[in-house]
Amino acid sequence: AAHSLFVDFSYKGRCGRLIFLQKCGKIRYLIPTGGIHSTSHYGAARLKKGGTRSAVTGGAAVWRPAVSRVVLTTGRKRMRRHRFQGPIAMAEVILKNIKKIYPHQEPKKKKKGEPEKKNNLQITEEGVLAVDNFNLHIQDKEFIVLVGPSGCGKSTTLRMVAGLEEISGGELYIDGKLMNDVAPKDRDISMVFQNYALYPHMTVRENIAFPLKLRKMDKAEINQRVEQAAEILDITEYLDRKPKALSGGQRQRVAIGRAIVREPKVLLMDEPLSNLDAKLRNQMRAELIKLRQRINTTFIYVTHDQTEAMTLGDRIVIMKDGVIQQIGTPQEVFNHPANLFVAGFIGMPQMNFYDAELVLEDGQYAVVLDGAKVTLPEEKQAKLKANGAAAGPITLGVRPEHLILSGDEGSMIHGTVDVSEMMGSAVHLHVSACGSDTIMIVPTTELESTSAFTIGSPIAFTFNGVMAHLFDRNTQKNLEV
Repeated sequence: AAHSLFVDFSYKGRCGRLIFLQKCGKIRYLIPTGGIHSTSHYGAARLKKGGTRSAVTGGAAVWRPAVSRVVLTTGRKRMRRHRFQGPIAMAEVILKNIKKIYPHQEPKKKKKGEPEKKNNLQITEEGVLAVDNFNLHIQDKEFIVLVGPSGCGKSTTLRMVAGLEEISGGELYIDGKLMNDVAPKDRDISMVFQNYALYPHMTVRENIAFPLKLRKMDKAEINQRVEQAAEILDITEYLDRKPKALSGGQRQRVAIGRAIVREPKVLLMDEPLSNLDAKLRNQMRAELIKLRQRINTTFIYVTHDQTEAMTLGDRIVIMKDGVIQQIGTPQEVFNHPANLFVAGFIGMPQMNFYDAELVLEDGQYAVVLDGAKVTLPEEKQAKLKANGAAAGPITLGVRPEHLILSGDEGSMIHGTVDVSEMMGSAVHLHVSACGSDTIMIVPTTELESTSAFTIGSPIAFTFNGVMAHLFDRNTQKNLEV
């Protein structure tokens, strides 16, 4: 009795009737009209101004609204029209005094003959301190690499950003919003795992499209994004294959595609290349560099491989036992390591270390090693004086590529060749000198003959003071920093 005006309509094969209530001037109900599956459909329409009303005989439609958006509900499912969201959102990530503590657990009974596991992490009354006082400000579109040995807390930090680990202390901000208590699905982030985590019963297309289907996106938009991601990652020809028919590198591309198709604010990667062989790892590393240039988002990448860290990152965060050791660009970390750990971790082969003596004569610093004396250049002299470095025992660090075979007689160090490795463009020499094993990299262009250094033959070498790194023997900190 309250209404007499209606309009029949169909939407994607589904029929219904919109009823106009004359008393209040609003549409209140949708009555099914017996169309295809119509008895299970209910919906509503938001009307814009400008709808027209006209009298039609025989009870025909008399209201023709201008519909801005139609929502249909079928049981539990909801279908909406979505628009393309545009370019990938960018966001800065701020970690303030982040801390992670794992509560104490009852120790397991030790088996006979089982060695004790060494753990350098700090243990407090609350539990094991896995990450302590982590402070980092990541800019928009920046590629940050967390690197360090196993157990240093890098993956734990990444999982706290993702929301997969609870933050014990500190504050996490993404795009200016506090995220400590926000669910992972609401943080607008994507994550690529070490083991791919692909659905084996789905095709590549279905794997990549899965997060978009969960968002109830339009099929056309899903197909567009999947095709775009596949083109970026060069996996278009594999879209109809199952994961078992793909190589390791192809599976990793699919996992990356599933992450970037969501257009996240932050893209997290947890050692994505560690399961690949050396050749494929180098290839995928180059692919990641190209991918970074093609999509605009913030990257946080975790690895234990310092080569990946040096080649991929805008900045590197080096961690040990849950504590940040140094943050800097690859070149800064390589040329000016903050401490002994960073110096030994970054660089391949590892830096050579010697127990040496820092002497100060006539206002000039010099390094004495096994009777050889090398005066430091003016730049290092100024830094040491500014930091008030005192003469005394130090740890001297020199990289293998910075040892040279020629120099003044008073600066030469003598040793014996133990191993000679021909690497093509260079020869790697393992030398016994100064009571320790020394590695030298000698370019083949500097050798008269590749067989010049045989096992057991004597050798004399020195180093340029510009390339020397001086560390306090007690604190292990760089004396120039």
